[in-house]
Amino acid sequence: MGINLNNNNQIDFKLNNAKKFAASGKFLHAVQLYKSLMEEFPDNAESYFQLAQLYKDQNLSKEAENLLLNYLIEHPDRIDVIIYLAEIYLQSSKWDEIVGILTPVTPQEEPDALFLIGYAYFMLGDYEISKINFENFLKFNDEPELFYETQLFLSKIYLAQNKFTEALEHAEKSEKFYSNYWELKFIYAKIYLNIKMISHAINNIEACIKMNIANYKVYKLAGEIYYKARDYIKSEEYFKKCINLNGNIDTDLYIKLAGICIKNNKINEAVDYYDLVLKINPKHNIALKGKKDALSLMKNQNAYNE
Repeated sequence: MGINLNNNNQIDFKLNNAKKFAASGKFLHAVQLYKSLMEEFPDNAESYFQLAQLYKDQNLSKEAENLLLNYLIEHPDRIDVIIYLAEIYLQSSKWDEIVGILTPVTPQEEPDALFLIGYAYFMLGDYEISKINFENFLKFNDEPELFYETQLFLSKIYLAQNKFTEALEHAEKSEKFYSNYWELKFIYAKIYLNIKMISHAINNIEACIKMNIANYKVYKLAGEIYYKARDYIKSEEYFKKCINLNGNIDTDLYIKLAGICIKNNKINEAVDYYDLVLKINPKHNIALKGKKDALSLMKNQNAYNE
């Protein structure tokens, strides 16, 4: 006579078998076992979680999403499933879907929903709504790590809104957790550049460069900071690093480099940069005038040398 297992034991037994199939590479066997569990015990969420994870591991995010959405049709109040689905959407950069599925969740049910909504709106570029959700999240959050991460996002939002005092305040609040994080140094450097504290900007951008691998936006900010410091040699150095990193033509960067080359008495190079801009836009007024002035300066230098 066989062993009479109760429902929980049956579920655990079959879940373990499904995991073993998945671990041994028997994907279809695992899927079949999970689906049989769902048919037999449709209210049990664990089989849905595990199959969704298996789909994710196989780069089948859409199948994972549909699986959890189907479960939520019958179990709309399962907050843990909603959060898990939101995290899958997060990995696929589906920001609108995150907002849609999490908006009905109250902070009392799951405070992290506010953080995820704030993050989604941040990625959508809606900084004001993002800020509201992050600030509301701080009223309910009791996780230290997310507190500091939220402060970092609020600093980025205020920086994007050109509210530099508020950006600095929130950056300082994130310092305890992110003091050795390159992006915090980058944020500080950008804030200090905008409030004209150039020596502070230099200290932070150099710290950022030491912490970080080659990064286009870091080098570009370094070029802008040294330009403001009137250190045109270093400004040119960092702007040229941007060009080496990015194959795409940045006309604004070329215009800046042309101006720097003139200050560094590299008139031929300045003309070359203006020409690169004019290849993209033959009617670019700044490039047209800059090239004309550079050629005139070159002509005067040649006449003087003669």
